[in-house]
Amino acid sequence: MRLVITHGHIFKNAGTTFDWALRRNFGEGFCDHRDDAPMRQRGRDYLQEFLTDHPEINALSSHHMCDTRGLLGIKPLPVFFLRHPLLRVLSVYSFERKQKSDTPGAQAAKKYDLKDYVKWRMEPSVGRTIRDYQVAYLAYGCKLRNSQSVGLKHFSAAAERFGDGSLVGVVEDFDRSLVVFEKELGKHFPNIDLSYVRQNTTRSVGSEQRNMNYLARELGDEVFELLVENNSFDLALYRMAKEGLVQKISDIEGFEVHLEDFRNRCDQLSASKKRA
Repeated sequence: MRLVITHGHIFKNAGTTFDWALRRNFGEGFCDHRDDAPMRQRGRDYLQEFLTDHPEINALSSHHMCDTRGLLGIKPLPVFFLRHPLLRVLSVYSFERKQKSDTPGAQAAKKYDLKDYVKWRMEPSVGRTIRDYQVAYLAYGCKLRNSQSVGLKHFSAAAERFGDGSLVGVVEDFDRSLVVFEKELGKHFPNIDLSYVRQNTTRSVGSEQRNMNYLARELGDEVFELLVENNSFDLALYRMAKEGLVQKISDIEGFEVHLEDFRNRCDQLSASKKRA
């Protein structure tokens, strides 16, 4: 059975850095898939044809990864990263303010301050980028309409990822997540090395708590509560991801030694980049 790592690259969830590590491992065997239309429209049938036509691919990343279950002759190894949904708002807003694009999000971020941008994003007619977006992605991806509310059935479908063999990391605990990924993916790719140099990062306000305080202060009680309400399922899924990561870490003997080795490798890569 052919094995393919399938990275569901969720917007502003450290996916570019993870893709950098995949490309460093697999070279031409890594595909950063950008042909969104057929992936959206045809889903698994398209992915089956694409991977069949490109037998050299060992790892594929897509912002619109479809449901990979049921591929013929191919065993997918699904990978996702989840981010605290409220803190993610700051990264999305900052990125879209700087983005050289004419997308509605980029235009709105340049037009509005943070509070008005969040209010705009809460409208049902607007893309759900910061409204339970991660649950929608893990459950049905782009097939969930913007106007359709995320509900318990979507949360249940997304939660299945924790038991179907998918690897679900946490952006706020990125290094530990990648050590777990190395151990799991190393069962199929023995020499995999996921050390990295950070890519496409957005400056943050400060620590996680400081970021949360800043967000609450900038939004005010009413808009902050609206944001929380529209991310209740994402918050629950994020908690599951953190708990799942803690459990996987506890299952790895000598984890702290592996973590120190991993961070040393990352430091060596960063030092090499600076010298270059």
